[in-house]
Amino acid sequence: MRVSLSIFNSKKGSVFIFKAAVFFIVLILVDWGIGTAIGVLYRKAPHGANWTKENWLLDERFDVVIFGSSRAFRHYVPSVISGELGLSVFNAGQNGQYLLYSYALEQLMLERYAPKMIVLDILPSFIVKVDNPDEEFERLSTLSPYIANKEVRRLLTHDSFFEGLKYDSRMYRFNSKILSILDNFHSHPDNVDNGYEMIGDSRFHDRNPFILDTLEKVEIDSFKLNILHKFISSAREHGVMCVASFSPVSEPLSGRTHGILQFYSDIFADMNVPFLNFATSDYKNYMNKDLFIDIIHMDETGADIFSLDFAEKLLNLRSHMKSKLAVLD
Repeated sequence: MRVSLSIFNSKKGSVFIFKAAVFFIVLILVDWGIGTAIGVLYRKAPHGANWTKENWLLDERFDVVIFGSSRAFRHYVPSVISGELGLSVFNAGQNGQYLLYSYALEQLMLERYAPKMIVLDILPSFIVKVDNPDEEFERLSTLSPYIANKEVRRLLTHDSFFEGLKYDSRMYRFNSKILSILDNFHSHPDNVDNGYEMIGDSRFHDRNPFILDTLEKVEIDSFKLNILHKFISSAREHGVMCVASFSPVSEPLSGRTHGILQFYSDIFADMNVPFLNFATSDYKNYMNKDLFIDIIHMDETGADIFSLDFAEKLLNLRSHMKSKLAVLD
């Protein structure tokens, strides 16, 4: 009796294991199939209010690519800059994204092609410790469809095995993106210029100071400082000229912001990176609230004026670099 019961239990256990194996195989196939289908939609979706610009940047080739936060997104007008330089220009700036996003997106781009020039519009807070350090990492989830890139994966998972396991699910990579992807097939902005989007309401609102000025104390974040160095060195390794920029603000900077900008200036000087600071006394003409929608974001008129000025500075920089190379040859 004991023997037959043992056989029964053994058969029952084998059936359970078989059913569990079949269940997991089906689950994997469903995840792969649906995830792949969503991925195809994601790559074909046009740029829209709910879709970031990664595909646009990665699917085409541009001579000049501008990285940064919402200030980069709102300040650099590709058509204006392109008209002066005679080069194709893309604005890869993104609302609510900071240095980690710029670095990850740069890595994705360099995996596909190398532009002639990269511009990084810096924020004072790019390299300092903030009150919620995890927030910047969490916002990188927008790049989850590109988890195959090792640098993107490292930033998204923090090198955690279990975090990496989640992103092995193809459906998880597009978590919360499905409706926004579908929405962009019938609703997208009309006034889009190679990544730059014109602002509708241009009335000035006294808001949006720099995060740096809201912190109790300022400390350099060694991890993010290392990312800044890697951003520049990656461009150099691919033969790309790298330029740093701090675009205009509507009012004088605080003492601590001046201090951080000097810190940046020293870093860029050590790395032989041109740094265009448009918040010095030489550019007081920009401190005009008629050119801004808030303290740190320009309106359409301001962006057009600044972009022309910026393009002229880039043109001079390129000419200077070519002259130096000619002398060395």
